[in-house]
Amino acid sequence: MKSIPLTVQTIYADLVQQAYSAPALTGSVYSQTVKGQDYLYARRSVGAVRRDVFLGRADSPAAKDKAAAAKDGARHISERRTIVQSLRSLGIPGPSPALGRVLDALADAGLFKDAVLVGTAAYQCYPPIVGAQLPSAALTTQDADIATASLALAADEGGETLETILKRADKSFEPVLGLNPRRPPSKFRNARGFLVDLLTPQLRRSDTNPMPLKNLAAGAVPLQHLGWLIETSVQAVALHGAGVPVRVPSPERYATHKLIVAQKRPDAMKRRKDLMQAEALVVALQTSDPWALIDAVEDARGRGRDGWRRPIDRSLKELKIELESGDEE
Repeated sequence: MKSIPLTVQTIYADLVQQAYSAPALTGSVYSQTVKGQDYLYARRSVGAVRRDVFLGRADSPAAKDKAAAAKDGARHISERRTIVQSLRSLGIPGPSPALGRVLDALADAGLFKDAVLVGTAAYQCYPPIVGAQLPSAALTTQDADIATASLALAADEGGETLETILKRADKSFEPVLGLNPRRPPSKFRNARGFLVDLLTPQLRRSDTNPMPLKNLAAGAVPLQHLGWLIETSVQAVALHGAGVPVRVPSPERYATHKLIVAQKRPDAMKRRKDLMQAEALVVALQTSDPWALIDAVEDARGRGRDGWRRPIDRSLKELKIELESGDEE
């Protein structure tokens, strides 16, 4: 497995810091005259559309300050775009354009303050975090899995539905209705078949499927082990546009979770992909952060035999991987 130079990892870490500390207001400023009065607006790109933010009357000091802040934010966006392009040119993977637009729309709506990106879309973010190039076959995906422990998940702008948000990425996004049309949709699909799935930790076997996310007019499918997976998440940036700030599970928990779910998959292709991702991250973490990996595996093993320890041990045996004990002398 090819390592990623420390200088590149540092550039990525700086990008993450910049993305998370970026000004909330950004965009190109323009004026519009309405009934003889000039008003200021800031226009920014989100997903596949442009959004306008009203700043106020052009002669208002407050509006002028907002305009200055928006221009400064636009400068930061331009600088981040250059960094993203540099990282991509150095071989650091990024999402497909379709996935990037979806993540951009979700992040702009503020959903990643409480939600966590999981699945292969999250796995794509790990190379610069673990310091290693991961197998490209395990990076491809045509969906985005979003997990939340909060059934009160809502966009920053109150009243916006998930469908409204996703249409900023692709106007063809529509909810995929389940067998019971009265239940809220947990899947959304665009005309090209790209899927967005909403997930939530299973609390009890009697949980409604899907669990309603009323603020988003959507639902989330309850899954076992998901609560443990997203309990510890880290800040990351998807290398799309100026860099999209997202939250992903810690890589050691993601790897451990894949060891578990691989043994529960009825789909042979998905099972192989789970094992491929788990193996790649385990190998990378054995170099970059071995104790974090050992702690995650032992924590999971200690949560039960049949649902936790047994599938982990079977996957490790299948991959011919031996992990050291976390016990220190």
